[in-house]
Amino acid sequence: MQMIGERRTAIARIGIVLVVMLMVGFLAPKHADAATYSDRYMASLINGARRAHGRAPLKFNDSLSKFARRHSSTMASADRLYHNPYLAQWLRNWSWRILGENVGVGDSVPSLHVAFMNSRHHRDNILDRRFSSIGVGVVVRNGRTWVTVIFRG
Repeated sequence: MQMIGERRTAIARIGIVLVVMLMVGFLAPKHADAATYSDRYMASLINGARRAHGRAPLKFNDSLSKFARRHSSTMASADRLYHNPYLAQWLRNWSWRILGENVGVGDSVPSLHVAFMNSRHHRDNILDRRFSSIGVGVVVRNGRTWVTVIFRG
């Protein structure tokens, strides 16, 4: 009987290891998807702040995020933080009445979200009722996280 119990325990342990390996393999973002995961994570933090302040959530827009990611990548390459002077021009063929942009560089997505919420102008963009969609571009380079958030209404 003791042998059967030990065998069941060993099988259970192997089963747990297999389940964990499958979960890690299937649920962990792949290298190419890592930016998209971070983009959506920042958007979820922003929408959480909006909900906490009685605002409607912003719809995540993949196409808008490509523009945001492009600007984050440009800033990271130049190692310089700045607003995109071409944002309205880039989106000239899009339907919009108002645009906003938050840019930041820091240690992580959560720390940048906290910094945005602690900055009056960044917070105003996050909570502005006129915005309806969002694009987020997160780029990590040399241990620094570069973020561009585009708000559209």
